[in-house]
Amino acid sequence: MESDKKKPRFYKNTKINVAKIFRVLKKAQESERGFMTVGEISRETGLHKWTVSRTLDIWMRYAVDCIIPEEFEQIGLRVKFVKLLNPNMTEEQVLRGLNVRLKE
Repeated sequence: MESDKKKPRFYKNTKINVAKIFRVLKKAQESERGFMTVGEISRETGLHKWTVSRTLDIWMRYAVDCIIPEEFEQIGLRVKFVKLLNPNMTEEQVLRGLNVRLKE
């Protein structure tokens, strides 16, 4: 009988999406662009905003710094600003971190 412990579930494109998001954030960091919004990341990756936001929140927490300004929330806007936590992080490290998260 198989173990009752369930593996985390993720979409089949999660690794591809993480890599796309990382590349956009890395490019922004290299050009000293600073924080990006989920909408900007969405446009540059071709991914839906929901997919970008969910991937950042669930699968990339270890790699990104996300800020949701209180001032915006007070007027009903939920804008998430994102940048890489470590500017020296490589795509390989991000994907390795994802693999660790999948095994938890």
